[in-house]
Amino acid sequence: MPESAKSVPQENPNFTPKLYGIAALVTVLVLSGLWLVSRYTQSDFQRDQAIWQEKLSLIAESRASEVNKWVAEHFNELRLLADNPSLRVYMTEIQMQEAATPAQAPAEPAAQSYLRSLLLFSAERTGFINRSNMSSIPANVMPETVNGVAIFNNKNEAVVSTILNNEARTIMAAQVKKIAAGQEGFIDMFKASDNKPYMGFVVPIYSIQGDRNAASQIGHVVGLIAADDAFFALLKHPGVTEKTLETILVRKAGGRLQYLSPLQDGSTPLAKDNAMDANKFSEVNMANNVGGFAMQQKDYRDKPILGTSRNINGTPWTMIVKIDRPEAYASGNDRRVSMMTFFLLMIAFIIMVIIAIWWYAHSKRAIFLSRYFRKLAAQSQSQEMLLKLVTDYQPESIMIVDTSNTIHFANLQAAVDANLTPGTLTGKSIKDVVGKDRAVQIGGQCLQALEDNAVGYDMYRIHADDKERVVRSAFVPLKYIPVPSLSKKVPGVLVVDQDVTEVVHERERRTKTSQQLVNMLVSLVDKRDPFSANHSQLVSKVAYEVAISVALDQSMVETTETAARMMNIGKIVVPTELLTKTSGLTEEEKAIVRDSMNVPSDMLHGISFDGPVEETLRQWQERWDGNGPLGLKHESILVSARIIAVANAFVGMISPRAWRDAIPVDQANKFLLEDSDKAFDRRIVIALINYVENHSGREWLTKMMIDTSGFKKVAR
Repeated sequence: MPESAKSVPQENPNFTPKLYGIAALVTVLVLSGLWLVSRYTQSDFQRDQAIWQEKLSLIAESRASEVNKWVAEHFNELRLLADNPSLRVYMTEIQMQEAATPAQAPAEPAAQSYLRSLLLFSAERTGFINRSNMSSIPANVMPETVNGVAIFNNKNEAVVSTILNNEARTIMAAQVKKIAAGQEGFIDMFKASDNKPYMGFVVPIYSIQGDRNAASQIGHVVGLIAADDAFFALLKHPGVTEKTLETILVRKAGGRLQYLSPLQDGSTPLAKDNAMDANKFSEVNMANNVGGFAMQQKDYRDKPILGTSRNINGTPWTMIVKIDRPEAYASGNDRRVSMMTFFLLMIAFIIMVIIAIWWYAHSKRAIFLSRYFRKLAAQSQSQEMLLKLVTDYQPESIMIVDTSNTIHFANLQAAVDANLTPGTLTGKSIKDVVGKDRAVQIGGQCLQALEDNAVGYDMYRIHADDKERVVRSAFVPLKYIPVPSLSKKVPGVLVVDQDVTEVVHERERRTKTSQQLVNMLVSLVDKRDPFSANHSQLVSKVAYEVAISVALDQSMVETTETAARMMNIGKIVVPTELLTKTSGLTEEEKAIVRDSMNVPSDMLHGISFDGPVEETLRQWQERWDGNGPLGLKHESILVSARIIAVANAFVGMISPRAWRDAIPVDQANKFLLEDSDKAFDRRIVIALINYVENHSGREWLTKMMIDTSGFKKVAR
């Protein structure tokens, strides 16, 4: 163990006083108290909700009972009038007189005068007319009021009435016509020409001797009554002190919700209506769900409310009792705020106690840590010196840069390569050290390494003093740069430059030798077969372009090109007369040619190439569908072999042979497409056609395919 490590104290720097445990316990208690207060507040709020739901329900039941009683009383008054024996006898007498002299307008009989007096008395007593509207004017004088009582016969004709205007008679006649025989009816609230609201009641009159059914009906008693302040006073609950508590009547009509009673915003009866949007208006929601409790939506004033509703018997009305939520919850909110304030003050006090405890413990701990970190800094400095010593004796240039291309560490070799003194690189930009062009290249590689979170590599050449250096750079991504000068964690990249000049030059010499060997073998084949002298060269060029277009890496591109050039060296073992024969081949001759295709891979066995050249030559005769000599198919066939198969077939078709002329390029493309997914990989075929049609491939082929022996050129 180094001496620097032994010098570090063995005490635990994370020492925590026992008082911290007490503070943690108090914190748990505080959080638990907050949770309990929150639960209590929520429970108290729900309690307030339940109280108001019950209170509003009681008010709604009380007011609905009063309105139901008022409606029932007026129906009962008209029933008493309709059941009056004298009225029923006189109605029968009047009908008999009308039946006896239908063509004449008889003088008013005594019975009719009696009925009018009866109607006036009953209407005044029950509120259908006011005393101010009473008059002894005969019936043929122009009526003056809308409210009143009338008797209609079965022909829907007014027999006798109180003092009514034409509007009232028309409304009564229209309503009587709608009501089935033997049925009672309610005339819904409407606004008359005097801009006042009215409503009415219809009760059937039965003959004195008949049963109470449709056949015995001899007329109707109809009463219209004003919806005045006395009626709307029924909606006000006695003893209510809340300012926003409101009881209103609504009804659904014509796809809208109409407000029948005066409203707090000053609207008069029947002056306001709203769309039937239950999500927007609480009144719509309560009209659709009678008896429920609304507490989410807003009312016609766009204010949040609590409310409930009840139906009014015998009418299409819904009574709604509501109150603004702020007023309803005001006292409860004050209580809850007081409670929360008290508990928050308690919690604040507890927190202050915890802070005091922490401060006391922290003071003692700071003294200990100060001594510890001084010794730790000394150890860190010694380790840094050791690391620098190790890196300075490395033959590679080593630097650490951040995303802004600033150098945060550099070893001795990096300073030597930059012609600077050691220690002066830190803090400089890469551009100031290696130049603008190389800095752009390094910056791009660093960003790519960080983005991929993987080690990246780059190779570049340096020319100086008629000498060439080849440098291979590795870019290692770092989550953050561990240097004291950075206050926060900054990502960076470790850049290591390695001189690989000798390795690269040796590889290039070997590659050049291999190319010379390949060229020699290809030239031997070309001399033996003048009809395909340029075949290997053309196949190699086409295969190279296709390999580039499908984005193969450089090694596989070179493998494809080399294998394409060597695919025909097997013709060395084929007799010259077979290569130049213009007539058909025998089966034995065909076997010789087929066997020659396997010669290249056998000849090259054991020779080292940078890529799978030998395997490519062994597989290029395989078919995409697996019906080739080795039975390989699809992606199990090397991509280099698939490219050579397509390129060889294409060049073979567009090249003249001893036994045929060249096939046009378009026809060759068609044949390749037809054999796609069977003999050839469709992706490779499309890449070849794209090169020929869109990248000057056709022009290049035309130029290269001129037959120097007098044979026909390639077909265009």
